[in-house]
Parts: sequence; structure tokens; C-alpha cells
Amino acid sequence: MAVCPQCHQRFPISHRKNTELFPREKSPGMLESGTSKPLIDSNAETDGSPWENRDDLGLLNGIFLTFKTVLFEPRVLFKARSYPEGLKEPLAFGLLTGGLGDMLAFFWPVLLFSLGLVPFGDSVFGHLNGIWIFLTLMVGIPVLVVLNMIFYSGILHLMLLIVRGGKEGYKSTFRVVAYSQAALAWNIIPFMGVWIATVWKLVIQVIGLHEIHHISYARVIMAFLLPVFIFFVLIIIALGPLLMLLF
Repeated sequence: MAVCPQCHQRFPISHRKNTELFPREKSPGMLESGTSKPLIDSNAETDGSPWENRDDLGLLNGIFLTFKTVLFEPRVLFKARSYPEGLKEPLAFGLLTGGLGDMLAFFWPVLLFSLGLVPFGDSVFGHLNGIWIFLTLMVGIPVLVVLNMIFYSGILHLMLLIVRGGKEGYKSTFRVVAYSQAALAWNIIPFMGVWIATVWKLVIQVIGLHEIHHISYARVIMAFLLPVFIFFVLIIIALGPLLMLLF
């Protein structure tokens, strides 16, 4: 396997005895001039994300490249035809990035509270100081991130099945949700970062589900809107008798 120095995708190469590693004749993955700089086929099969290849790329490099790809090139990450088995690697990345992102979201309110600029009043944290709030969040946030990814992926995949779009199974949907947690890095921006991260994560999920399940954007958007439609239907059913009495 070789790694492209630009996009860091892995691809197979053939080493022939007594010949150059990159032969001069024209072949897939080579430049027209026969130079050794590889051209990555957009339809080439890849072997997971840089995070899942961190043993070869290095831990920090694997994290950085995965962040970069998820945030700015999600189509490249999720268009592969095969991925490593299991949920452990996506779960680990989602927990790492989601946990840090949520901590950033709470950092600014806790900072203002610690400085006495924003009183908590009679809220549940009112009797705690900033340090205890920080420690409480450090314990609770990882648990909430894991539960959120598991149940959110389950509901989202159910909606995809209803619109006949969950072709690649729950694991693929979970993979998109887990890696989209990288968008929470925008929480580092005070206050407005939460809104940016929410929208950015949604866009990543739409693109990722489109690529990983090989379905149209229309089906993906329908899957996201279906819970809203069901909610309004239930509200109408619940309020129907009341409205009939009033009017």
C-alpha cells in the first residue's frame, strides 16, 4: 500500500522484481508524463479514515487529517466502497471530538460564571463553584456523547429505512454520525460557535449519508424532516379534540 502525499489516501501498488516501483509506462494512478506522483482515482477503494490508519500516519497526524477531511472534504471520507469492520474506531473518534466539543460549548458560560459575570441563581449549579461544575461536566459529557451518538444514529437510520435509504446498514449511519462530531470544534468560538457547529454537523451528515448509503440527497433530507412531520401529526392528533370543542 502507498499513501498519497497530498490527500493521504491509501491505494495498492505493484512492485515488480528488477523494475522501477513506478514504471514509466502509462498505468492507472500515474501521471501522463510517467512521473512517480500518484493520481488518486475518485472511485478508488480506500481503507478507512486517517484516524483508522494512525498507526501508519502517526496519532496527531491521523487526528489532524481526519478533522480536516471531515470538516472540509466529507465527500472524500465517506465515498469509499469499504470500511474497517466494527464501531470501535468511529466511536472512539466521535467520543474524543464530541467530548472536547461539548466541553468547549460549556467553557464560556462556566468562565463567565466563575468570574461572577453571569449568576446562575437558583439553578442546579447555583451552589457549586466553577471548578466543581467543570469536573461534573468532565464526567457527564463523555457518557452523554456516547448515548447521544448511539440513539441518534438509531433514530436516523430508522428514518432512512422508512424512506428506503439505509442500504448499508446501521454501522454506516453510525459512522457518519460519529465522524460528524468533529464539527463541534467550532464551539471554540464564543457563543456563536454552537450555532455554527450545529449547522456544520448537519451538512456533514447529509453529505456523508448521501455518499455512504449511495442514495439521493432528496431521500436524506426526507429522513431528517420525517421526525418533524411525525411530531406535528402527533400534536394535531393530541389537540384535535380540544380544537373541536373550541371551534
